[in-house]
Amino acid sequence: MARISFIKSIALGLSLASFLVASPMYSPHKYQQNDWFGEFGGNTSMYVNPAGIAETDQMEVTVGFFSTISGEASQEYITLTFPIDYKHTLGFSYFENGATVDGNYSYDEDAFMIGYAYNLMQFLALGVDLSILHINQFGSNKQFTIGADVGISWNPIANSKFGHLQIGLAFQNAIQPAISTADKSDGYSFIFMTEENAYKIPSNLNFSIFYRGLNRMLEVKAEVGVIDLIHDDDEGGKGTNIEPSVTLTYYLSQFLGVRARFTKEGYPVIGATVNVKDLSFFRYLALDLEMSHDDIYEQKNRGFIWAVKVTARFGDTREEKIGEERYRRLKIEPENDYRAAMRLYLNRQFLEASYAFGKVQTKYPAFHLVDQAAFYKAKSFENMRMHKAAKSVYDDAIKRYPQSDQLPKYYFQLMNIDYKEGKYTEAMTKYQGIVQKFGESDVKADADYVAGQIKFEQGLYQESVDLLAAILPGNANYFYARYTMGIAYSRLSKWDEAENSFRDIIEQPTSNQSEKDLQDAALVKLGHIYFSGENANIGEAARLYGQVKSSSPVYDEAMLGVAWAFLKVSKPDEALKPAQWIIQNLPNSFLISEAYLVEGYCYFMKRDYKRSEASLAKAEKLTEQPIVSSAARDSARQAYDSMAEEFDAVQVEALDLARQLPTPRVEKKRAALKPTFDKANKSIEDYASFMQKSIQSDRFEANRKRILDDAGFTLATVKTKMTQSGGGSSSMEGLEDLEDLDDLDDLDDLDDLE
Repeated sequence: MARISFIKSIALGLSLASFLVASPMYSPHKYQQNDWFGEFGGNTSMYVNPAGIAETDQMEVTVGFFSTISGEASQEYITLTFPIDYKHTLGFSYFENGATVDGNYSYDEDAFMIGYAYNLMQFLALGVDLSILHINQFGSNKQFTIGADVGISWNPIANSKFGHLQIGLAFQNAIQPAISTADKSDGYSFIFMTEENAYKIPSNLNFSIFYRGLNRMLEVKAEVGVIDLIHDDDEGGKGTNIEPSVTLTYYLSQFLGVRARFTKEGYPVIGATVNVKDLSFFRYLALDLEMSHDDIYEQKNRGFIWAVKVTARFGDTREEKIGEERYRRLKIEPENDYRAAMRLYLNRQFLEASYAFGKVQTKYPAFHLVDQAAFYKAKSFENMRMHKAAKSVYDDAIKRYPQSDQLPKYYFQLMNIDYKEGKYTEAMTKYQGIVQKFGESDVKADADYVAGQIKFEQGLYQESVDLLAAILPGNANYFYARYTMGIAYSRLSKWDEAENSFRDIIEQPTSNQSEKDLQDAALVKLGHIYFSGENANIGEAARLYGQVKSSSPVYDEAMLGVAWAFLKVSKPDEALKPAQWIIQNLPNSFLISEAYLVEGYCYFMKRDYKRSEASLAKAEKLTEQPIVSSAARDSARQAYDSMAEEFDAVQVEALDLARQLPTPRVEKKRAALKPTFDKANKSIEDYASFMQKSIQSDRFEANRKRILDDAGFTLATVKTKMTQSGGGSSSMEGLEDLEDLDDLDDLDDLDDLE
């Protein structure tokens, strides 16, 4: 019985001493007063004050070992603190206590702690931790219990001149761990502070102060603990008392320091600390060694005691993490989103692109490409013919980014929209503003090009040429400007200048398919000049026509030119082949009626009057009515007007959605808008295609009348020949009275480069 009583006494004493090995004197107030492993001012001492871990600047791990010289009683300790941005810090600790009695009976105690600190502001932090204790009292009493601490840390001084001062106050065991006093238990039990047959580990109030100064060479820590703050006399112990401790560390160099401490248990400690920095893996690595003797101040009969602690810091600091996060948020994320938006734009997914560029503009207002995002957002709307929405974005961008180098582009695009809508007066007013404000910018050449096109549309050919001549090779509009100049010179009967303009296009290297198509168009126009000029050169004209590729949009006009060239030199068999190729392969070409006219001429020359009559009748029939009738124009206009109001509403809603972040609610609205947009957009695109066809029909009108007259005259001649008996007329008879071939229609003007 005496032995069992002795074992119980030892077990109870060890459990209440917690993280420090128990002394023979019963001292429950020593719980969480460990001076060896953690100290306020360090970064892992949350069991002293959970708010203290807020000072952690990077991930930090500390491993400690405490033992008596005999090794019969020891304690192991490991802790980790992990900073999260500027405000949050997490901590995890594990303690293990152990002692052996008579070599056979062992006592074990493990403590798991989870801590959290929050920076209310840069110099003030709150902290809380939760401790889970696992206790095995010699195998007879196994239990789990929980406790919690709260603390506050104030850092009023932190600079190179005055040093670093940190003040803390902690309420230890705000939730008191309860330890069962039962003699024996079956298996593990969970003990809470409401348990009647349990000892509640007392609550303590701990005041701490830490100072680092003298160019970081001196560290001073002092603590005053009000121990056993809430005490029940039935539980024994000393009752409420005050215990202080103090620690001084002086660094002989930045890598080596010596330490002296007077602990709360009442004995002196000496030690040393050594550290290295910026190793390949560790950013900081420190080794602390401390030692003392229990009998120096008070007889505890444990003899020599020592502790060793290793602290390592690694990973990015808070500043580096936050800097990286800010860099990612302000640089990487917006650039990724911007590139994703640009991919949509280049894939001609303009509605999705407008939303994506809108996200960049809304979410990253400080992004260095936000002004370009606004530009392409507006361009996306413009490419969908949503001119109302595009103008709104350009106007808004002018106000938002007055210092942007995109500013001239905003003004130019507003001018360009007016040009596309046929508002020539408004466009030219904006042009004058661009000349005055941005005369030295790259946009000036683009504005000159649009202004030149406006003058051309107004029939002011010389003014058009004067504006377009300033556009030089290398400019995206150079080919288009030279082409318009060639047409303008032709209409001014300046054939040499027209020829030079078309040759400028032919001799310039191309960079895209549009420029290649323009080169083919220039070859055809140059062929027309050689075909019908004052010094006609039919062979050169045919050679130029023959250089046009079959994939070219003007291949039909080139083939028709070849046919006329052979017809001009009285080679009807050779002329028939390109004319019939057009008839067979391009039934929807605007030149199909003229191809039939050439075919009729060829058969007339071959005296095949029956076939000639059929071809000429077909040519006459195809040209009797305009390609696009007035009734068709009226019908299309009415359909467009009925859809225009709905399209305006779609523009307003699409613009509003492009200004919002893609939340689930917004994405739902965008999905709901898509069918309405597709319907309205198809109607607008169909009308735009119809109007383009109408413009081509109008431009073909003069040619249509010529073909109708020529076909009618020749058809009458053929019929006369067919009624004559014998029919022995010359192969060219009747052709002398036909119109010259110099009235071949010019190509339709191509759209300007977007």
